[in-house]
Amino acid sequence: MSHPSCSPLSQSRHARSFSRHLLSPSMSADAQRPRPKHACETCKTRKKKCNKSVPACSYCILKDLECRYVPLRPRRVYATPDTSDLSHTATYREGIGADTVYDQTLSDPAGAQVAASRHTVYRPRFESLDDVHIEVQRIIHSTAEFVDDLTSLYFRTLHVHLPIISRSRFQRSILATGSAPAPDFSVLLLTICLNSYIPSPGHRVQEGGVAGITRRRLYLSTKALLAQVQGSMQPSVPLIQASLLLAMYEYASGRADAALATVAACARMAYAAGIHTSRRDIVDATSRPEAAEAWNLWWGVVICERTFMCEAAAPEQPLTTTFPTDDASLPVERHVLDQGDLVDPGLVPNMPLLSSLTEPNVGGFARAAQACCLLDRIFEAMGIAEINTRLPRLESLDKSLQSFLSLILSRGPAKSWHHCTALAMTLRSLFILHGHILSIPREIRCISSRSLDEWKQSSLAALDTATTMVLDMANWHYDVLPPDRPSDISPMQIYVVHATLQHLRTRVHGGDSGSAPVWPTTAEEDLGRYLGRIQFQWVSS
Repeated sequence: MSHPSCSPLSQSRHARSFSRHLLSPSMSADAQRPRPKHACETCKTRKKKCNKSVPACSYCILKDLECRYVPLRPRRVYATPDTSDLSHTATYREGIGADTVYDQTLSDPAGAQVAASRHTVYRPRFESLDDVHIEVQRIIHSTAEFVDDLTSLYFRTLHVHLPIISRSRFQRSILATGSAPAPDFSVLLLTICLNSYIPSPGHRVQEGGVAGITRRRLYLSTKALLAQVQGSMQPSVPLIQASLLLAMYEYASGRADAALATVAACARMAYAAGIHTSRRDIVDATSRPEAAEAWNLWWGVVICERTFMCEAAAPEQPLTTTFPTDDASLPVERHVLDQGDLVDPGLVPNMPLLSSLTEPNVGGFARAAQACCLLDRIFEAMGIAEINTRLPRLESLDKSLQSFLSLILSRGPAKSWHHCTALAMTLRSLFILHGHILSIPREIRCISSRSLDEWKQSSLAALDTATTMVLDMANWHYDVLPPDRPSDISPMQIYVVHATLQHLRTRVHGGDSGSAPVWPTTAEEDLGRYLGRIQFQWVSS
């Protein structure tokens, strides 16, 4: 029996194809064409090797198919602002097998030019979602740290202020055997490591090695991989948790606008997954732990979006999330959520949001939710067009903030610091509220019981008091913070110190708003020293 390729039918087809190409008037031009660098469309679809012949490969000639060579378009990677205070520009160029970033620092604080640096940046490539966990393992391996150490550090620090993950359920998932971790859980693990990793001082990337990855490169790798997974699967609780942790890292490392964009996308995923309707008081013992974790996650999204909005370059942009109603349940506290087994619903008090504002036995994350409620109402009041309605509303909220602050501080410095996030949000809200009043143009007429100048003087006095309070807390807290390792400080405290420094400099070094209070001559230096310590874990290279 003759071979199929030598059959009469095959021979006639070869003859037709050969005759067509031979008689083509463009053959002489095709002979001058350079050899294609990529396989033809047919061979790429078949995932077979292509001999890249011109004008048609051997397979297309054999099958009498149209042979098309389409060049690949270069992929663009967009620059992300650096974590330092220096200005950076970045140009991304297509490389062979990897992307190369050329970071050019324009100038240092002294104005000296800094030489350009060249780094290789990770670009995630995988055939299917089943390979995501392999990519995650490779990226974490590049930190030269152990996963257990990084996750343990996360649950001792950031998790204290943002309890959106049940530690026991997380540990059960990470120890599960028999199958590869799911893609959403894998990227969640990666964002946890991103928030915990601190490079050694003076480290260098090893040539051809894996040790010594910078925080910037780890951030870019994490964000790129998370984006691919988000675009490839349905929203889930681990995927939303990963997105929120990425946003928190961006916020803590000085990228407030990037964090706001990330948390907005996170909120849309949360709505799509339906976690905004989760209830932690479900009777079913099997569903209750998952519902409690989802409800805490939704609170985390709501709190973070409003906190990030305080630092937005365009504060007039609308919020993505709708604030829970006044009778909504407060989130579960960390020590309860970490158990992962809420057998008895009575162990978890079901307190409505606002009816417990003066309740003394409220945990740190629930206090943060209450502080966020006051901040949300400040944003609403600031949007009131009529000045004679807006100012009394802000005055009422100022009284609520001061009462709430007194309730937190009544526990003493050591115990009140367990409510660090709520304390920072309340102080930041005071700066937002009174800063808004001070920004009202003097030309606007105020026909209430007080003139606009009186409102402004009252706001100046309130901000002076808040500055004194932050100075006292900074001096006390600086002595108890570890100098060379991560602390359990809330990242929101970083921006409180920034706002305090801005007000102190305005009052001491300029302005025509009267004499400044008598602060210590080292006040600005003390705040700067404290700021350097609390942001130590976020600005490492």
